[in-house]
Amino acid sequence: MNPADVARSNQFREGLRLVDYGEAGLPVFRLTLEAITLAHKTMPTIQEFVLRGLAAGESDEAAIASMLGLKLEIVAGAINALVSDGYVTRQPGPEGAASFKMTDAGEARLALEREEVPQDEMIVIDYDAIRRTPFRLAGENVVRAAELASSGAVQIRPYPAEPPAVDELDLLDVSKVIRRNAGADFRRTVLALKRIARRNNVFREAVALVFASDTGDEVQVAFAIDGKISEVHERTFAEHGGPRKMGFLKDVGGSEQRRLLEKLVGKSFMKRLPNPAALTTARREEAEASTAFAALSEISARAPNLRKGDPVEIALSAAEQRLQVAKFNLNAFEVRPLACFEIEELLDEAIESARSELLITSAGVRGGIIHGFRLRAIDRMISSGVSLLVKTQWEDKADGRSQAFDPMAELQKRAAKGLLQLEQGVKDQLYFLVQDDELAVISSRPFLGEGAKRSGFTRVEGLVTRKPELVREFKSLATRQAAPRNAS
Repeated sequence: MNPADVARSNQFREGLRLVDYGEAGLPVFRLTLEAITLAHKTMPTIQEFVLRGLAAGESDEAAIASMLGLKLEIVAGAINALVSDGYVTRQPGPEGAASFKMTDAGEARLALEREEVPQDEMIVIDYDAIRRTPFRLAGENVVRAAELASSGAVQIRPYPAEPPAVDELDLLDVSKVIRRNAGADFRRTVLALKRIARRNNVFREAVALVFASDTGDEVQVAFAIDGKISEVHERTFAEHGGPRKMGFLKDVGGSEQRRLLEKLVGKSFMKRLPNPAALTTARREEAEASTAFAALSEISARAPNLRKGDPVEIALSAAEQRLQVAKFNLNAFEVRPLACFEIEELLDEAIESARSELLITSAGVRGGIIHGFRLRAIDRMISSGVSLLVKTQWEDKADGRSQAFDPMAELQKRAAKGLLQLEQGVKDQLYFLVQDDELAVISSRPFLGEGAKRSGFTRVEGLVTRKPELVREFKSLATRQAAPRNAS
């Protein structure tokens, strides 16, 4: 599931509204520990006791079997294995009988089985810096701070920030989560932990979901790992004051964006918004239908040669129809609030559906949004005769650093060829997406990216309409901005 799908599936919370989401890195301390360990015995038990029988003076298979209370064929099999390993020699006797004798290697191996020697060893564990406990990542990859920064993900800080002291680590917990190559089990007993030799700060990939109240200042920050909310991470992060210390309450808890939206469109316009219960019902059906369709699509993709009438094909068709109906019902509202996870979906829809003109206003132009695939979709749209106007606050480098792909430079090239209009707009706090007379969106989040690198979360507010006269009204609001300076 991509972050938008995770947000859609987990958007509902009693008394609160999902106001922002994004990729996040949950902090992990990767600890290299100096430990005292004890190796486990590795020789099969029956082979060990056959050696013990030989050491006691027996040399005959039948006598050893009688002493151990085992069937002769079981002892014979164990002796054959010991002979093969060089621990026992076979000595032929009269009439095909044979006797057996332990070799020097067998005596050394038996002594090793009798005596386990502790040893110093370096072991590596992952320590959840939010839950303050060792845990097993189960083959899951972690990322470093630089990788999070390059993808625009938010780094969640641990509270307290310090890693655990060695005496805070429980031996049993550590033994369960020791990292091994290829996922092999750790086959030694940890007797003691001497010190933390090295610590690396890494991050576990997650999706952060920010909920806020429309009637108060309550803010809740949840974390979805593999698409599922981790209640323990949310609770522990809140108990340690994480939302307040990271500034989420200040940036999310206020209603400034809502006031700006009301000021722009007027309070009378805001009264046209749908009944909250009706909107929630429509959103819930759309979310459930989307999840069901995605799950069946994945099953269908694993079986591409489905015959007509196959149960999976029938279920997929029904799920697709359900999703189309759910989207139709959601789009039937003449104007409705914008959901934070819809912004890029609506942008893609506008690019794919535009027939005559498309207006996009933004603060910046970021590579995470105007990437190669979306740029090619824009080129196809332009080649079909659509007039594109992009109004953005000007930046020389879209991500503030040298890079192979610069989305702003790509738009500049097209503007220089007259393929689109690129204008430098004034700094604003509300942004527009207007496609023909069919779709108009107002958003407090810029459609092509923030003006500066994202470091946290904000309260996303906005409106969506598909009613032609309201689309034209939104377009009029967008074009009333201060006169732009040509940036191409």
